[in-house]
Amino acid sequence: MTAIPLPKSKRILIVGAGGFGREVLQWARDAWPAQAGLIAGFLSADADRLHASGCNLPILADPTVYIPQPGDGLVLAIGIIEIRRRVAESLASRGGEFLTLIHPTAIVAPTAMIGAGSIVCPYSILSDSTSIGRCVLLNYHASLGHDASAGDHAVLSPYASLGGHAHIAEDVFMGLHASVGPGKRVGARSKISANSCALCDVPADSIIFGVPGRMGRKVTLHNS
Repeated sequence: MTAIPLPKSKRILIVGAGGFGREVLQWARDAWPAQAGLIAGFLSADADRLHASGCNLPILADPTVYIPQPGDGLVLAIGIIEIRRRVAESLASRGGEFLTLIHPTAIVAPTAMIGAGSIVCPYSILSDSTSIGRCVLLNYHASLGHDASAGDHAVLSPYASLGGHAHIAEDVFMGLHASVGPGKRVGARSKISANSCALCDVPADSIIFGVPGRMGRKVTLHNS
C-alpha cells in the first residue's frame, strides 16, 4: 500500500455529482480520514443531480461559473472523456487547484509517477516505473504494467490494463476490461471499446473494437 498524501486544503470540493462523483466521495473519505470533514460538497451544472441519492452533502455551484476560493482543493470526478478536460481547464483558468487522490487499497510502486489531479481508485495498480499525467482516472482494478504510461486526462475504466512499456496518449478512453498489448502505443483521443484489445499501434482519433482489436472509423471529439 502506498503512502497517502494528505491535502493542505481548507475545503475539498468534488467536481461532478453523478454516480462516479458519489463513489469518489467515499474514496476521498477512505484516503483522507482525518480530513473527511473538509469535504464540503459538489460542483455540478445539475442542481438536482443528487436528488434521492441519499447523499448528505450539497451541490454548491455550477463548475462552469464557479470561482475557486483560496484554500479550495478540487477532485475531478467526471468520467466522460469529452467533458473532463473542458471542465478541468476551465476551473484551472480561474485558479482552481486539483488534488491527487490515491485510494489506500491501490498498489503504487515507489518508482511510479502520478500527475497532479489524478485519481487512483481502489485495487488499481501502478507497477514499476509507470507514469500517468495530469487528471488521469485509473478506475478500480485498472492497471499499468512496468514502464507503461498514460497521458493527461486519459480514462481507464474498471479492469482496463496496459501491458509493459505500453503507452496511451492524452484524452484516450479505455472501456471496461479493455487492454493495450505490451509496447503498443495508442494515439490521442482514441477509444478502446469494452473487452477489446489493441495489439498494434493505434493512430490518434481512432476507435478499436474486438479481440484482436480492429480499427473502426475515425472519431472527432468536440471540446467546445
